[in-house]
Amino acid sequence: MSTASTRQATAHALLTAIASAVCLVLAEVWHLKHHDLAVWTTFLVMSQYSHTSFQKGVERVAGRGVGILAGLVLTTWFDGVPLVALGLIAVLLTACFYIYFSGRLAYTFLQAGLYLVAVFQIGHSDPTGVVSEAWALFGAVVLGVAVADIVNWLAGVEGDVSIELGTAPLFPIRAEWVNQSLMLAVTVLVTLVVAHAVDLPPSQSAISVLLLTISPHLQALIQKGELRIVGLALAIIWSVVTFLLIGALPFFPLLAVLLFAGQFVATYLTLTGGTYAYAGLQMGLVVPMVIVAEPGEFGTFTVAIQRFEGILLGLAASVIVAGLWPRFPLAEVQPLPPPPPPSTAMPGEMDV
Repeated sequence: MSTASTRQATAHALLTAIASAVCLVLAEVWHLKHHDLAVWTTFLVMSQYSHTSFQKGVERVAGRGVGILAGLVLTTWFDGVPLVALGLIAVLLTACFYIYFSGRLAYTFLQAGLYLVAVFQIGHSDPTGVVSEAWALFGAVVLGVAVADIVNWLAGVEGDVSIELGTAPLFPIRAEWVNQSLMLAVTVLVTLVVAHAVDLPPSQSAISVLLLTISPHLQALIQKGELRIVGLALAIIWSVVTFLLIGALPFFPLLAVLLFAGQFVATYLTLTGGTYAYAGLQMGLVVPMVIVAEPGEFGTFTVAIQRFEGILLGLAASVIVAGLWPRFPLAEVQPLPPPPPPSTAMPGEMDV
């Protein structure tokens, strides 16, 4: 990496870490529920994006809003008929991921699928509190996105508010997109059933399934699962240091500084890690989950353990279903080299 690229990555990591710390302070001042979600939303919006950070934030809010609404509808209307609800989840996930694979507002529909499953699981375990919980989740996402946008604009890093919609046509129906979307929906349903059977957190497992199974082939799926575990391990190491320091000096400003430092490292790894960048992204996601916790949960690794269990279950389900699923490639298919020109070609014939 060139000196200019390193300097640019350092500056961007610094800005992302500042925004994460600012989001933590605002969430604490406003006594926001799910302040960890607000913080890692800021990190995810700023650390990695395809078009602009602004578009990623808009798509995150829109997609999660749609997913939350769909999850609430399924929870309230089909609570007594779980088989019907699971069937509808499969249909909705297939539709969401067909659009995702088309590349048209892909991140919006990825988020919609994630939160459709998450809110349905919340409603299944706590039907009376699901509405208030959904509002709290949405509020945390909005705060995280707002902080990311404002910090970017104040820093003069980004002023583009255009939205890239994507150009790939949805019709005629593409068989390969339908095939992988159906595979993903089936894998999610299998994971939910197994998670309930072995008493593991279904949402964590289902989210791992969704993020793994959008991989283009089985080899990439396994590598992504491995990098999720590496990122989790890095986050746990950082969290142990944080718990030790906060245990000795229990002050909120110190927590904000340690979060800042962790998110700086995670963003820098994301920007400079190359094929291992996904581990940095996972570190920046998990660190707030663990250290930005409620007072009674601070110092525990419950969330990290649940995430590790979810990754393992999601990886196992994804590998098994993908390995058995027809026409899902096991590895990247390298294109064949172009054939040599025929020896009988006339002068100028190959220039067309």
